[in-house]
Amino acid sequence: MDKSIEKLVLESFIKSMCSVYKNLTNKELIIKGVEKMLSPAFKYSGAVTIVGFSGMISGRMIVAMPKELSAIVYEALGGEQPSDDDLLLAVGEFGNMVAGNAITQINNHLKGANVRLSPPSSFLGEDLTFFNFKMSAHNILFESEGLVSRLNIALKEV
Repeated sequence: MDKSIEKLVLESFIKSMCSVYKNLTNKELIIKGVEKMLSPAFKYSGAVTIVGFSGMISGRMIVAMPKELSAIVYEALGGEQPSDDDLLLAVGEFGNMVAGNAITQINNHLKGANVRLSPPSSFLGEDLTFFNFKMSAHNILFESEGLVSRLNIALKEV
């Protein structure tokens, strides 16, 4: 993939993650680091959502956050005392908003890209294992309230 497009995609998702979180919670997400993933397999624990996208750019986004952070998002969406199902809804809606915002930025910048989202899928658990098949991925760490969340962006290799 063209490095300038890869950079645009990563920057769009990072900005979107920070702005959506800030708009919902009035709290900052602090970027703690960006790393290119060397292994195709990785594990997350907590509340996780996956949103795929396709068009001129194809891939998927994973947002993983501790249950406590997902509860903060749920309460910011107007809920109280979330159940596990509520945490799944919260992380799914948060991921959908992040992906929608980022893809809008990408489509506005790359005229004719016509990138579209798939509906989110959400998971809750410990040591959930994911595998990137024929995709190049980056892992971005964020911190808020002393809790670390992760944004994983994988782009289809062409």
